[in-house]
Amino acid sequence: MDISLDWISDYVDLAGLDVNTITNRLTLATAEVEDTKTIRRSVKGVVIGEVKTAEKLTDKLTFCQVDCGTKIYTTVCGAPNVRAGIKVPFAPAGTLLAGGKKIENSELAGRQSQGILCSAAELGMSDWHEIVLECPGSIKTGSPLEQFIPETDTLIEIDNKSLTHRPDLWGHYGFAREFAAVFGRELKPLPQTDLSQYDHLPAYPLKNEDRENCPCYGCIEFQTRGTVPSPLFMQRRLHALGLRSYNLLVDVTNYVNWEIAQPTHAFDADKLGGILVKTMGREAEFLTLDGQLRKVLPEDLFIWGGTACLSGGNVTPSAGGSRPVALAGIMGGLETEVTAGTVRILLESANFKAARIRRTSGRLDLKTDASQRYEKSQPPSNVKVGAARILKLIEEAGADLKVLSRFTMDGDLQDEMRYIEFPAGRLTQLAGIDLPQEKVRQILESLGFSVTWRTV
Repeated sequence: MDISLDWISDYVDLAGLDVNTITNRLTLATAEVEDTKTIRRSVKGVVIGEVKTAEKLTDKLTFCQVDCGTKIYTTVCGAPNVRAGIKVPFAPAGTLLAGGKKIENSELAGRQSQGILCSAAELGMSDWHEIVLECPGSIKTGSPLEQFIPETDTLIEIDNKSLTHRPDLWGHYGFAREFAAVFGRELKPLPQTDLSQYDHLPAYPLKNEDRENCPCYGCIEFQTRGTVPSPLFMQRRLHALGLRSYNLLVDVTNYVNWEIAQPTHAFDADKLGGILVKTMGREAEFLTLDGQLRKVLPEDLFIWGGTACLSGGNVTPSAGGSRPVALAGIMGGLETEVTAGTVRILLESANFKAARIRRTSGRLDLKTDASQRYEKSQPPSNVKVGAARILKLIEEAGADLKVLSRFTMDGDLQDEMRYIEFPAGRLTQLAGIDLPQEKVRQILESLGFSVTWRTV
């Protein structure tokens, strides 16, 4: 698994720490570092341009006029997603892009190209070259791209086997906590929305019939423009890890998965009518988001969308009329995916039994980022944190957000305060070295623990 130092630096000050020091200390204290990689992006000279006109020349080529603040350029673009109104990185003639490619004035299909609209690959962000990189509309036209995407990032490759017993380390915030403890630095809090402000709203219709395989299921319904581009800090980090960016809603769920190791899923709420958690109960076939029809067994756990049964204005899921909409903890279904026409969204943040997810994903040969984390026994307390973090990121992105339900939960978050007692000298005995009280306090508090010394 790769860890981005750019991302870690949001939560821990890395000033004065070189890569060799970081990797050596992490290997000794936390997990084995296998390799490091420096990402070098070609962003100098690239600006944020707004496509003012887009004239189709052929099935594949589009002639565009691009406003870059101080000048309007023309270019011929072959990307299928180019259209009037979007903002895209534009590299004028003379700009040096990834692979040493120097942009020059040219003529294509009888039209002048004074530069190019850039894909993630052309900027050196990743290998994705099929489409141009769409930017948030709130960015000022003509802004230098390097204001939003730094030229370099360092990735630290961690040996996955050394993380099997550490579910918290399958996300960047967990590693930030380790950095804070190892290097004696402050861990900054994870920004979250206070979900209690929505407690006055109605609960979403939810029933969890399988607490053994789903200890806790949470969800919240809202409206937002989820298909707009996500912030560039989010896009650059997802691309650095080998993922591609899609839109705000998809990107924010992927981002939180890689930040706190809590998988979430967004449904088109208009296609649900309620949520029911239970096993399939029979042999069947299910169409997953990747377009594959998969054979499932009676014991496989599913999320079901209830047929709307109206009772006093409340919608409740009906087991008799419900249908499966997601393979729990592994992949959603194609029928309820969020599209450009989606108006209402239901965000799922849940916790599933590791063994159940492992057996199902292994048998189906369907390993996903979500299943990989659930297989490591994620703490149920992250269910609420994941939803709160996603709403915060949507708010910070400037997207219109209207919450329609309270955060609704069926299960136990297991987030109550717990106390662990150690007899005096026990930590020194376990570590094999002398650990003074103040050193013990410093380590534990840097990991987020409260410490009290009790004299017997």
